[in-house]
Amino acid sequence: MNREEIKIRLQALVERYNQTTRLEAKENVSEETIRTWLNEFLCLFGWDVQNTHEVLQERCLRGVAGERLREIRSPHRKPDYILVNGTNIKTFLDAKAPTVDIINDPQAAYQIRSYGWSAQVPCAFVSNFESFVIFDTRMSPTPDMPANYGAKYISIDDYLENFDILYDHLSHGLICNNHLYQLYETTAIEGDNRVDDHFSAVLSDFRLKIATNLLNNNAELRNDADALNYYTQVILDRIVFIRVCESKGIEEQEKLKSFCNSQEGFWESFKNSCYFEFYDHYDGPMFTRDTKFHGLNIDDDVLTEFIQHLYYPYPYCFDVIPVKVIAKIYEEFLGINLVVRGNNVVAETKEEYIKTNGAVSTPEHIVDMICRQTIKIAECQSVAELLGTEILDPCCGSGVFLIACYEILAKRMSDILCQNPVEMQKNQDLFCLQGDELMLTMEARRSIVKNCLYGIDCDAAAIEVTKMSIALKIVDGNNQLAWENIGAFGERILREISDNIRLGNTLVDFDATFNGEQIATIKPLNIRDEFASVFQEHGGFRYIVGNPPYVETKHYKAANSIIHEYLTNKYATFEGKADLSVLFIERCLSLLAPNGRFGLIVQRRWFKTNYGRMARQMITHGHYLSQLIDFKATDIFSGRITYVSILVLAQGGDAKLQYYYMPATADVIRTKFENADANGSFEGCQFQEIDYDENDAPWAFESFAIQSLKKKLQEKWGTLGQYPGLQVKDGIQVLWKKIYHLLNVNFHDGIATGKNGFGETVTVEEDILRAVIYNKVFYPFKKVEPNAYCIFPYNGASADPIKFDELKNRYPLAYQYLRKNETRIKEAVRCRDGVMWHTFTREHNQSTYNVDKIIIPMTAKDTIATYISNRGLYMDNANVWFITLADVDSKVMKAITCTINSTIFSVLGKADANPQTGEYYKFNKQFLTPIPLPAARLRPESEDVQRLSTMFDEISELQDRYLSATQNQKEIFKRALKEKWTALDNACFDLYEVTDSEKAQIQAIGRTISRIDLLNGAE
Repeated sequence: MNREEIKIRLQALVERYNQTTRLEAKENVSEETIRTWLNEFLCLFGWDVQNTHEVLQERCLRGVAGERLREIRSPHRKPDYILVNGTNIKTFLDAKAPTVDIINDPQAAYQIRSYGWSAQVPCAFVSNFESFVIFDTRMSPTPDMPANYGAKYISIDDYLENFDILYDHLSHGLICNNHLYQLYETTAIEGDNRVDDHFSAVLSDFRLKIATNLLNNNAELRNDADALNYYTQVILDRIVFIRVCESKGIEEQEKLKSFCNSQEGFWESFKNSCYFEFYDHYDGPMFTRDTKFHGLNIDDDVLTEFIQHLYYPYPYCFDVIPVKVIAKIYEEFLGINLVVRGNNVVAETKEEYIKTNGAVSTPEHIVDMICRQTIKIAECQSVAELLGTEILDPCCGSGVFLIACYEILAKRMSDILCQNPVEMQKNQDLFCLQGDELMLTMEARRSIVKNCLYGIDCDAAAIEVTKMSIALKIVDGNNQLAWENIGAFGERILREISDNIRLGNTLVDFDATFNGEQIATIKPLNIRDEFASVFQEHGGFRYIVGNPPYVETKHYKAANSIIHEYLTNKYATFEGKADLSVLFIERCLSLLAPNGRFGLIVQRRWFKTNYGRMARQMITHGHYLSQLIDFKATDIFSGRITYVSILVLAQGGDAKLQYYYMPATADVIRTKFENADANGSFEGCQFQEIDYDENDAPWAFESFAIQSLKKKLQEKWGTLGQYPGLQVKDGIQVLWKKIYHLLNVNFHDGIATGKNGFGETVTVEEDILRAVIYNKVFYPFKKVEPNAYCIFPYNGASADPIKFDELKNRYPLAYQYLRKNETRIKEAVRCRDGVMWHTFTREHNQSTYNVDKIIIPMTAKDTIATYISNRGLYMDNANVWFITLADVDSKVMKAITCTINSTIFSVLGKADANPQTGEYYKFNKQFLTPIPLPAARLRPESEDVQRLSTMFDEISELQDRYLSATQNQKEIFKRALKEKWTALDNACFDLYEVTDSEKAQIQAIGRTISRIDLLNGAE
């Protein structure tokens, strides 16, 4: 309908209302009745109230879902109509009964203003149909603001006279073209009053307060700025996430407030809920059970103050603040680092952001357009095929690109289910029907994330923000009626969704020359190993999208000469003033599947400069250049002058480019992109097909075989047991472990106090005790500490016994203890006669206490070893063996220890070892000594010994760093350890001189458990 037709129909609608409902007593007219009139009213202006891509309506809560929301005291107070353009909120209309004086009701005014301001729309409406009020929502509202402040009141009797105002504010076409923003485009009222700026300021303030309080209450954070930044971020993220879930009706209303009022106080209540309740409900990235987090101390006052800012009278309506807006708010943190200065914490701009004055987010409409132009999944006709679409953001920042990818995938999954009854029947766990609307369940949403979305960033804070953004997107939605049906109240609803988000440097593979400090700084990442299944199954990622950093490579030379040298040697496109985005292009092209596509926004300076010559040549020579949109506008990024283009590269191209030059202003670009279709087609866009030249001209991968191999290697090299001077031994055997072994021993002035096997407190002389190692939480190269101390009634470290009568004079406390338990001991075990009754009935290996040794746990899933020198230790006879060698130095001991920890040694050992339940094996002397060992190559001063002993030291150091790292930092060292173990395995393959096919046989069996995973039990 045109304007005049709408006006005529509006007149008829008003007349019909006046002749019917208006004649009734106001108290007899319900809000539901008014909504039927407002439905017609909206339809006049082009809104399809039944189409959830145009209008989201709040409905009455009934049945199970309604009962569930009542149980958690959800207020269910959102405005009755949310007018949207696809997924973008444009404005709100709240329906009221005729009895409500909507121009003078402060509660109604504050509610609609809060929602409009929170959603960052310029205005919002309240109507009881007899009147229509327009509220300016650009200013941060307060409860005491007069209801009519900045409001435009129109009576039903004046609808026709004010038709132009109604049309400008309600026309579907105009609103979808951002006309409301043009009507209210006055910069004076914005600035700090925008919800993103306002909430960002609140978060920044409390980020500092929380960090300072953590610093002053947790001494271990004083010298660990990374941990301080990490846990401050985690606390903020968890609190905001729960507040959002409250607002959406997934959590009990004002749950965080209840923690403030609890007897335990906020922090204890919140920590416990994170560890138990929230973990059980969500799991996933937000509530990992981190013992270090659980052990943090923080004063309740600072947290209570923060919590107060998240509730009335503060105007944040978290149920309508878009996830991308929250991500944008958090993205500002990515340019700021918390630094300890004395007893205070200050916020400083990170070095890489100083030149650009902080981080800036990619506008949502630009993100959406890049993803739509790049991701082409219309051909996916099944859910299984769709879930095989793997998408990477190589510099994920706040996660906005991954969120946009999720939306595209979710929309396609919904379409497949709606259009294909067979798929609907096969995938009933992925959807529910809410009336006529198909909604994806939590299982479906989670499946999209864990199967399709991959993210990498070298900034730990960015990783946390990305995880939060994804978690918020999964619980996103405005239809509270459907929460029960889609599984929002289930258990661990966010499990596994962050499995594919990695902290690391996309540009830098692991390099053996990096030391521990360099690894921590550079954060190398072997992407092909990290996401091995992607490359094994598809040869790479189907799609890569993102906004790589524009930092000029020359700045790396001053900041980090090692990485500068690495990048120079690795990337052909590294030259002159080229920025990092050029290196990202070269890197990401190598990560694409054979038919993959890579879409990004880039500064186009290198399109025409000499320092972009190699990049252009690489792209054109490979026929990668597929699509390019150049923008004339330089203010697309807020507060920045940029010369940018959307670039889409593709594998398997044909030297033809689809090109479009867009001369529009930033506002027009936004409007056109927001109204683009699913394929990225937008008004006025006509791509030119351009042939381009291939030059640098200016302008984008079992037991019989293993047994055979083992025999071959035994004949070639000999065995472990045949190594000169090598002996495999077990531990000492005390008379009765429950009496002779003491746990949790404390020493003071030569006296030791501990617990025996009955839990009784025992006090004896320190000198009669010897340290003992158990097979407990073992991993390669472990720096073992005594698990227990045994009463050792012998002289020194020998088999020379001390007679019982002699104990009375030399060790009176031990004498009294043994005398007291003599009857109990003799009733339990066989003892010698007379004055030797208390000594061991099996005296062996007692002289090895102070001997350097390689310790090997007997029951294990793989061969594991650690080397101990200059330390007095006995092994527990029950389950620990050890190796001693004569006339060798520590380097040989370390080299043999490395060999025992290698994959080839473990596989050869498991071929004959006695299998146990749970994939365990018995690696005692019988099974250890026949394992092949290249003794001839493991001689003192040999090159192999030098190489392996160095690896021993390197892996040991990395393991120490891993064990002391925060949860987030562990990922960095985990990757480094993986590379080092691979290098050690390869060194041992070389040591044994196996062929490539034999190596493949070994690798096909591999280790039962990762050597890195063994570390996790050490915490």
